[in-house]
Amino acid sequence: MRQLSGRVAFVTGGASGIGLGIVEALLERGVKVMVADLREDHLADVRQRFGNRADIATVAVDVIDRTQMASAAQYTLETFGRCDILVNNAGVGVNPSVDAVTFEDWDWVLSVNLGGVINGIMAFLPILLRAGNGHIVSTASMAGLLPTAENYIYAASKYAVRGLSDSLRLTLAHRGIGVSVLYPGLTQSRMLQSGENRQAQFATTSCKEAPAGGPVEPPKGAGMEARQVGEAVVAGIINNQGYILSHSEFRDELAEHFEEILAASPPPQEIDTGRMMLESARRRQTAEAQEAVEALTLRA
Repeated sequence: MRQLSGRVAFVTGGASGIGLGIVEALLERGVKVMVADLREDHLADVRQRFGNRADIATVAVDVIDRTQMASAAQYTLETFGRCDILVNNAGVGVNPSVDAVTFEDWDWVLSVNLGGVINGIMAFLPILLRAGNGHIVSTASMAGLLPTAENYIYAASKYAVRGLSDSLRLTLAHRGIGVSVLYPGLTQSRMLQSGENRQAQFATTSCKEAPAGGPVEPPKGAGMEARQVGEAVVAGIINNQGYILSHSEFRDELAEHFEEILAASPPPQEIDTGRMMLESARRRQTAEAQEAVEALTLRA
C-alpha cells in the first residue's frame, strides 16, 4: 500500500503504548484513524492530546465482544466513509506458574490476544473485500517466534496470531489485501499493567507469581519508544512486509532457533505417490499465492 494519505485505519488498543505509536505514525502520513480501546479514560487522554482534529476519532470497544466490534466497524464507516487498514493491536499478558494456572487465565489471554484478532478480521474483512484493497496488521510478539520458559499461555496466543496471519497473507493477496504481523520486544507501554483490564468473567487470584512481561520486572521507562515501533509498522504496511520485526536484539536467537528446527528434519525418505501428490499440489498453491503477494507488493 504505497499511498497512505487519505486512507482510514482502525486501531485496537490504540489509546496507549504500541497502539498509540501506530496511531501517531499513521496520522503523520495523512491517514484518518479510528482509535479503539477498552479504557474510556485512555480514550479521553487521546481526545485531549489531539484536540478537535477531523482526522481522528475514538470508540470504546472490548475486542472480545463481537457485537461491539461489528458496531465499531459500522461507526468507522459512518464517521470516515471507509476503512482501508485494520490494526489488531489490543493484547494482554499473564504468566502464572504451572502450579497455579487456571482456565480463567487461558480464557482471558486467548479471548483477547487471539479472539480479538479474529473478531477484528470478521468485522472488517468484508469492508476490505468489497473495496478490493486494504491491509491488516496484527500484533504478535517475539514470544510468537522464540520459545520462552514460563510464558506458555501468552506464547500460545501469539504463535496462533502468527499462523493465522501467515495463511491469510497468502489467501488474501489476490484480493488486493496485504497482511502483516508485528513482532515487538519490550516497548514502553502499559502492557505490564494489563491485569487492570481483566474482565470480570476471567477473574482469578492465581496470577501473582510472575510479572506479565517475563522473568524479571524491567525498570521503569525500559523498552523501545512506542512511536519507533509505530514507524516500523507504517513502513511494513507501505512495503507489504509479512513480518515486521522492530527490535534488533533477537537476531542471533532467531537464527539459532530456526537452525534447531531445520536440524530436526529427517534425512531423505521414500515418499509414496499420494503423499507426493498432496504436497506437490500444496506447493503449487503456495507458489501461486506468493506470486500474488509479490504482485501486490509492487502495486503503487
